[in-house]
Amino acid sequence: MLGLQFSIGDIMERRVRGSVINAYIKYIRTKWGTQGELQFYDETGMDEDFKDGMYYHDELRENILRWIGRIKGPQYIEEAGKYVVSNLGILSWLVRFASIKTLANKFPKNYSEVYTFGKVKVEFPDDRTVNLKLYEVNRIKESCTSWIGVCRAALELTNTKGTVTETKCAVDGDEYCQYVMKY
Repeated sequence: MLGLQFSIGDIMERRVRGSVINAYIKYIRTKWGTQGELQFYDETGMDEDFKDGMYYHDELRENILRWIGRIKGPQYIEEAGKYVVSNLGILSWLVRFASIKTLANKFPKNYSEVYTFGKVKVEFPDDRTVNLKLYEVNRIKESCTSWIGVCRAALELTNTKGTVTETKCAVDGDEYCQYVMKY
């Protein structure tokens, strides 16, 4: 035995649906116009036509988040995560009629339909708190930041006033990333 160690994320390919990649690219186009989108394509070399229902290497999503943070500023990464969730067409409209608890209970299933890696766990420690735990999901800080935006969008889409705090971070050495939504 060679003594090599692999995580489940190393063994299984990390893939994300094209709809997520397209939503981030649409955010870039909406935020910075055609010039911003062309700058993105030029500087990243990503010129593929991503199909919503197909799966692509997650490194593409990570590279988009890195580009947004490096070129436009880290403050836009959270906004991009929020944009992706808020602009899912009819789904984002329907979600407005759900409670945050109903939506949070659907997070694990919805996540597994979009990503081929990691695991999401949801806990309700009290009547006004949702803990979202992401196992083997985030490998870069930019991804962690985008999830703050995802959680904030969930609150907004359900017309719930509240706060989101990242209390644990796998990138910083914790077992998982944890986002606490208090409302």
